[in-house]
Amino acid sequence: MSNTVEVDGNYHRLNDFYMASANILDFINLTTIAGDITQALSEPNQLVLSESEVTRLFGNNQVVGQTLNHDSELYTIGAIFKNLPENTHFKFDSLIQMPTKLMQESYGYTYYKLLAGTDLPSLTQQLIKESHIISPWQVKQNVKMALVNMEDLHLNGNDPAAMKTGGSSTVLQISIGLSVVLILIASINFINLAIAQSAKRGKEVGIRKALGATKTQLVTQFLTESFVVVAPAGLTAFALVELTLPEFNVLMDRELSLNYGSAFMWVSVAIILVVGLLSGLYPALFIASFSAKRVLSGDLIRGGTAIFVRKLTLCFQSALSIGLIIAAMSLYQQMQLIDNLNVGYEKSSRLIVKSLPSDALYKQEHNSLFDAIKNLPGVEQVTASNTDFTDDMESNLQFTWPNGEILSGMQPTVSTGYYPIDTLGLKLLAGRDFSPKFSGDWYYRNEEQSRIVSVIVSRRMAELAGYQDLDSVIGLTLIEPRRNMKAKVVGVIENVKIGSARQQVLPMSLNLGFFDLSVTSDLVIKTNNVDMARLSKQLQKLISEELHLSDVEINKLTDDFANAHKSEKRELDMVTIFSLLAIFLTCLGIFGLASFATLRRQKEVAMRKVLGASRLSIVNLLAREFLLLVAISIAIAFPLSYWWLGIGLLISMNVSIKLLGYILHLLLSSQLSLG
Repeated sequence: MSNTVEVDGNYHRLNDFYMASANILDFINLTTIAGDITQALSEPNQLVLSESEVTRLFGNNQVVGQTLNHDSELYTIGAIFKNLPENTHFKFDSLIQMPTKLMQESYGYTYYKLLAGTDLPSLTQQLIKESHIISPWQVKQNVKMALVNMEDLHLNGNDPAAMKTGGSSTVLQISIGLSVVLILIASINFINLAIAQSAKRGKEVGIRKALGATKTQLVTQFLTESFVVVAPAGLTAFALVELTLPEFNVLMDRELSLNYGSAFMWVSVAIILVVGLLSGLYPALFIASFSAKRVLSGDLIRGGTAIFVRKLTLCFQSALSIGLIIAAMSLYQQMQLIDNLNVGYEKSSRLIVKSLPSDALYKQEHNSLFDAIKNLPGVEQVTASNTDFTDDMESNLQFTWPNGEILSGMQPTVSTGYYPIDTLGLKLLAGRDFSPKFSGDWYYRNEEQSRIVSVIVSRRMAELAGYQDLDSVIGLTLIEPRRNMKAKVVGVIENVKIGSARQQVLPMSLNLGFFDLSVTSDLVIKTNNVDMARLSKQLQKLISEELHLSDVEINKLTDDFANAHKSEKRELDMVTIFSLLAIFLTCLGIFGLASFATLRRQKEVAMRKVLGASRLSIVNLLAREFLLLVAISIAIAFPLSYWWLGIGLLISMNVSIKLLGYILHLLLSSQLSLG
């Protein structure tokens, strides 16, 4: 099925073009704007388009019954549906009837609506036995079939074959975890400051107790005061969320909004109330426990429990902040590793022109498009590729080697034009590149209808086949029985990683001109110190003139590689943002306690100044206790972070236990006072 259509003399590609069965409305709630979706998908060459796609092509949606030219045939627009919402994993704008043969072979995405209580493992096994897609070849290639709940697709962002990139459960878990950390830090600040200022409430508590107030009444009073503080803070938080939500949506690549009547909002309000209760409970119990006799007699000196709690909580929140800093630095190093990862091809100075008609690219003889691109200033070389190296493999060839070896597992093959090694920056280990000098390399069918093609294989493929001497591979003829193909090896390249850094290096091959079922392919352009934006505009104009395509997507290969790791980048951004917030809150807490402690000791400071103490000695006196507590926090955070990151589990646990015992001893025996 061609996805290129003609509108008013210009050619356009139908966006997100899929074949679908007529019962699609049983699975997806599509809102029909015009026409009949079921009827259109029951007949061949009937298009069902989204509202946005119709507007892009025609400027209005009054087009049901109109025809579009494609490959000397006609498509008829049979129905128009409302654009799919952003929160669905479906992503299509153009639909056409799926042929019965493809439907029987379960081609593409298959959806099942199950009855309640269905035994999923049993059904999966039955489908594996009966499905036509599980052939002996696929069993040998370790291709597995599994049923996936549609709800699970929303947080599965790592499947390159998915119709639409989902979210990341890891990012969600990190966000929730870091939010809890921030709540803990803020609550600790509230508890510490409330307890530190409890002396000011001592006389009030003593008088109320002398007048007959019970402990329950006092606790209720102080908890109410806590809620009075938390409630405006919650309202302020909602206002801040509304203000920062647009930037957050850009960061997460999602369209999120607050619905004040939703269950989520009620849960948020409940969390605010719970936080207010828990953070105010200990200060309320502590203040309400004051002895009326001691308070009214002027004895406000409290035991070591309150001091210990403040020290412990201050160490805890500082350790959390330091741990977040370590996590952010570790993630940053991981991103640096990904950016500098040797993937086997050059990412810099490469432009990718995406989804062009394969027939226009794979021409053995004179190709005017390639010649015109090579003549553009700054272009060194150009080739075709049916595979996006930053995404996933497009097709697979399973070769039988002359020594009888048949490799197991997936073996991606990349259909290319001439000079793929030079254009993609691959490393040649043996043999040569594809070149017009060797015209016999190009794919063709011989008189017996056997497919003949030349290939360049990766080092991993050659070594897995049992050939350690790479030069001995050159000239070998490989057999691909499924496609009745003979492939002559003309070169060996260093291993290439297709897809993101998460995917393993597979044995792969490049073939010259055999693009099989790839309707569209990409152009890869090697440049040299040229203005990419200007070159992209020139390419847009050139392709529009040559292929009559008005909507051409041109990207930098470096940008595509970065997009393949958006999830990791989001993790880094989230941890960085939360780390900065945690540091800010921790500093606020320490500043508040330090200010309060200084005010409590102002008479001592005055006496020391009278006795000749210097400013430096006074600053050292006041800051020493806080610096020691921060040092203890560092001693806690480093081994725990080391253990959490999984680098030496047993060693770090032993170190952590010893350090924790030593730290508790310091806290219990220290004479420092935080007010």
